[in-house]
Amino acid sequence: MNDMKQDLFAFFLRMSFWMRDIMKGGCIFSHYKNIRLIQEHPEQGNIERKRLLTDILRHAVMHTTFYKHINPSSLSNFPIVTKTVLIDNYDNIRVDPVYLPWQKGAYHIQRTSGSTGTPFAVPQDVRKRNRRLAELKYFGRLAGFKSHDKLVHLRIWTKWQNKTKKQSFKENIVPYDISNLNEDNLQVLYDTLKSTRAKCVRGYASSFDLLAKFVEKYHLDKLPHLRIAIATSETLYDSTCELVEKYIGCKIISQYANEENGILAQQQVGDSSRRFYLNEASYFLEVLKFDSDEPAEYGELGRIVITDFFNYAFPLIRYDNGDTCIMQLDEKTKHPYIAQLYGRRLDLVYNTKNEPVFPMVLARILKNYSEISQWQFIQETSDSYCLKIVLRNLSKLSCSEEIVIQLREYFGLDAKISIEYVQEIPVQRSGKRKCVVCNKEIK
Repeated sequence: MNDMKQDLFAFFLRMSFWMRDIMKGGCIFSHYKNIRLIQEHPEQGNIERKRLLTDILRHAVMHTTFYKHINPSSLSNFPIVTKTVLIDNYDNIRVDPVYLPWQKGAYHIQRTSGSTGTPFAVPQDVRKRNRRLAELKYFGRLAGFKSHDKLVHLRIWTKWQNKTKKQSFKENIVPYDISNLNEDNLQVLYDTLKSTRAKCVRGYASSFDLLAKFVEKYHLDKLPHLRIAIATSETLYDSTCELVEKYIGCKIISQYANEENGILAQQQVGDSSRRFYLNEASYFLEVLKFDSDEPAEYGELGRIVITDFFNYAFPLIRYDNGDTCIMQLDEKTKHPYIAQLYGRRLDLVYNTKNEPVFPMVLARILKNYSEISQWQFIQETSDSYCLKIVLRNLSKLSCSEEIVIQLREYFGLDAKISIEYVQEIPVQRSGKRKCVVCNKEIK
């Protein structure tokens, strides 16, 4: 498909999407306009943000057992909650759909394990889902990517996350599995980006680093049709940015997002400071000290705490997701921004052929077993691995062999994988559990 036909096809898909939205009441477009208002018009935006925050706090107090005794007049009256607290109090936080007049049918369940190794299933109402779609379109356009332009999406595509051919066609997405990016697969990835003439590629930061080094090593051509690479889930280092821009030939930014909330912050194309501008339209972000629940000073490393304005099905208020950052204040706009984002770089582990395997392989598999409370994966030698598991109210996992079989698909049929049941996964000084440990000697 040449560029003109591809652009027309993307335009047709884009217009079809918005026409369907209009026919259903224009909910997603209304969210899009609201996001644009708050992000681009600070005075009006601040008034709207105060309203959104007040509404979610009052809703939580009125309709959940967990928050019912709290005075909703101030956010500081609400407790800090971790993923474990939310899981332990799940039924007391989940809101009965009868209280949400816009909800038709069951809630969407967003499953996540993240980098902490603690699986989590978050109910999301239809309005929250529409908000997330609007966020993707707004922040994508800020990065120079129009919705429904050709996108290659790099991630761990398991049987739980795979898109159907119909979904991929309607969204104009090429899903590409990166569970094992050896040189053969890097060549296939490069060929896919070239043959599809993709405008955008989205994936883990480390996958872009590997691809750029592969292009450099084999003196491959740049990809001039590729406009932007959006890195997620891991820290995007300056060295990776330089490699991508030099050898692949496109700009690259980092997007800070998680599965339980959505897009929290994003870098801007061409901003040499690489600061993260907050999604103030959908979230209230605090940065708190490590040893207390007091606000960290600007320039001080602290814990990220998130309040979601739009999940009325399961209010996420003052949610400590385990990430850390340094927040600064823009002297000109008087708006805070994330100057440095820490705590999301995952250790690499290796298969029996000494090829790197992304730790998100483990997260994507294990999050689908509700019996697992926490996990940690340890590589001891070049072919020996141990999966430590904390179970919920069980002494043994009935599907352990099934898990081992899935792991061997990525680590090698000759991999020696044992499962150890433990009471607790140790917590680091930062407060995060290290879900992946590599003890083997790296050559």
